[in-house]
Amino acid sequence: MTNLSLAQGFVFRDVGLSVRLFGKARPVVRHAKLKGLICTIQREDDADLQLDISGPLALFRRTLVYGRSLAQLIPFLAWCDRFELRANCVLRDQAGALHLSNRDPVFPGDPPKAYDSRLERRFARDFGKVALDWMIIREPEPVQADGTLLFPDFALIHRQNAKRKWLLEVVGFWTPQYVSEKLGRLRAADLDNLILCIDEERDCADGQMPRGARVIRFKGKIDVREVLRVVNSHATTSSRIRES
Repeated sequence: MTNLSLAQGFVFRDVGLSVRLFGKARPVVRHAKLKGLICTIQREDDADLQLDISGPLALFRRTLVYGRSLAQLIPFLAWCDRFELRANCVLRDQAGALHLSNRDPVFPGDPPKAYDSRLERRFARDFGKVALDWMIIREPEPVQADGTLLFPDFALIHRQNAKRKWLLEVVGFWTPQYVSEKLGRLRAADLDNLILCIDEERDCADGQMPRGARVIRFKGKIDVREVLRVVNSHATTSSRIRES
């Protein structure tokens, strides 16, 4: 437990870290998403996944809450077959590096639970009641987007037309730059059927959201009717284009 506490203390002073995961990586991704960490995910040749995660010192606000969420990720790494973590830390105004792997005596916490979130349970329940023409699928397969992997939280598929399919991702902590870069990857991958639901209470920096983004802001819960407005307005626009 002492080694774990030391490692968690270091990531509180972290600018950014990279984690390479070898085997049983999905629970770590689930936990990172559940805690809303600002990260990009890519598939490495010899590793299952690599997570590049912003550290608390890279943010302008909410650094304490974010640091706690990041620290809670450390015990889950030990449940992978192998892992390698590298973090850039600042200690007493001096830059330093933290290297951690499965060979170090950091013992795992409780076994990872199936990904579950009260926010997402509520959205799935409300969507099922209101959107009778749509099916909702939890945790669809990840999709490639300009060299990275996206892990949508839901797939929304129309019951009468399976080609009308949307992906929905819930974004936790965020900065305008992070959202802008994510949207840029979506455009580069020509992936225009993904909706980002962004928690207004987890904004970690000043700045404006990029214009024209297919983004739904929320506080406390995701507005199902706003999601339906987006998917239905897109279908209407596409129909008009075909008719013209």
